[in-house]
Amino acid sequence: MHVDTDAALYDEAGELVTDQPWGIYYKPDTNFGGVQGGGMPRRVDEPVMDVAVDPYGPEKSSYVVDEAFGRLWTSGLAHCHRRFENKAGLLSRSPSGGIGCFTPDSFPVFDRFRQNAYVIADSNHGYKMIGVGDLVARELLGDTQELLEPFRFARYERGELHPTSHSPFPWS
Repeated sequence: MHVDTDAALYDEAGELVTDQPWGIYYKPDTNFGGVQGGGMPRRVDEPVMDVAVDPYGPEKSSYVVDEAFGRLWTSGLAHCHRRFENKAGLLSRSPSGGIGCFTPDSFPVFDRFRQNAYVIADSNHGYKMIGVGDLVARELLGDTQELLEPFRFARYERGELHPTSHSPFPWS
């Protein structure tokens, strides 16, 4: 489930979390019997040459979630479903998350970049990419996939970007 809204968001204590547009996503996680998800992207303001993408995830503490994220996410869950009210204490405090990236038009890129390098740049779509593996495998075996054509890197050079979202939310 992905939710974007401009409704004011309050935490369990009734304190305002935000009165600005906010968004979360979540799904059941059968690996640990809970709920997994995230929130709107946090902008990284460091100069690009200073951003270290490795190590990824919890080993890079500057890019993992913080208390503010936990408050927003648990409040967002409770906003959406009564069963999550007063459950913020169940939030895992283990470091999680990591840096992600977006393409200029926020759509994935699937393309061969060198004779021996095929790139799948998912632009933070994650689970939406499940069906791509089969298409890429077929392409790697020599069968060009028409469904991947709109996602070639050359679209930027040709100016054939995907449509810009009309959403009022900067992360959509």
